[in-house]
This record gives sequence, structure tokens and C-alpha cells, in this order.
Amino acid sequence: MRITAGSLRGRRLTTHRGKAIRPTSSRVREAMFNLLQERIDGARVLDLFAGAGALGIEALSRGAASVVFVDSSRTARRTIEGNLKQLELRECAQVFCCEVKKTIKTLSQDGERFGIVFVDPPYGKGLAQDSLRAIAQESILAQDGIVLVEHDKREQIGDEYGILRLKSSKRYGDTQVSVFVMVPKGGSG
Repeated sequence: MRITAGSLRGRRLTTHRGKAIRPTSSRVREAMFNLLQERIDGARVLDLFAGAGALGIEALSRGAASVVFVDSSRTARRTIEGNLKQLELRECAQVFCCEVKKTIKTLSQDGERFGIVFVDPPYGKGLAQDSLRAIAQESILAQDGIVLVEHDKREQIGDEYGILRLKSSKRYGDTQVSVFVMVPKGGSG
């Protein structure tokens, strides 16, 4: 897998094999970053269910200030840390090997806020919906932040989760990318 754009364009990422890890295709990654355009430069990014770290590393390549990677797999943690070391990105990244909802709560208690949150859980387990609820409940999204959720096209994603509202959704083969933003204070839109 290669980084598609930015200062690290063309550099290879180490991935790992197995059904537990399903790397985001370069087509879907490119589409996700096209949605972000001006938001990426200087952004604080949270990459949930990070796998090999492709989304967060792509964000760093395109100008994000920092990324927090979260995955419960030790194999994923080692892979992310290896990729960060190889690309000399360790200073602008943190890696948590922990359950996603627990980490969201910890980050919230520490006062962390993120301009961009990627949610790319294993398909068909309801983890996208659980993550959206936790993000909304713990208020880890910056006021003008955005959440991009990658999920199976057959998975039902609601229009609202607490303070989060669905802005758009687009299909890429069997993959759907749903974009959520924070509902403005004092109103519905």
C-alpha cells in the first residue's frame, strides 16, 4: 500500500495480512481526502480502528499537525509504530492499543478535541454506530470538526447521533463513506 498524496506521496506502508485487517483502498482514501481539502492542513486527527495507520499517515503526509491512532490489536499497534518510525513521523503521533470507546472516554477526560475523526471499524459488527455515539457523548470533536465513517454499504447508519448529524454519504463499490458534522448550538441546522 502506498501513500497517495502529500509530502510522503508514493512511500510504501507496511500492512499485515488476515481477515481482522481490511486496509482502506487507495480509491476510497483519495475520495475521503477530497472531502477534507482545506480542513487537513494543521488539523488534529483521530484515527479509530487504525489498522496499519493508512488514513492517519495519509493525513500527516497532507499536512495534518498530529494524529492519534487507536486500535485494540497489538499487531496493528506494532505495524503503525513501524510505519511511523520508517517514515520519521513518531514526534507527531500517538498510538493507543486499547478498545475504542474506552480510549474516546480517556481522550475526552484529558480535554482532547479533534478537527478530523476517521472511523473505519470491522464491517457488520455495529461498531460504526457505537463509535459515533461515543464521539457524540464524549464531545471529542472540535466545534467545526468532521467525522468520516467507512462502512459496508449494507450497514445501516443513522442520520443523527447526539450532537452529530449526517452531512453526506457516498458509495464506492461495497464501501460507503458517511460524513458527520456537529449540529450547531441552539438549532437544528
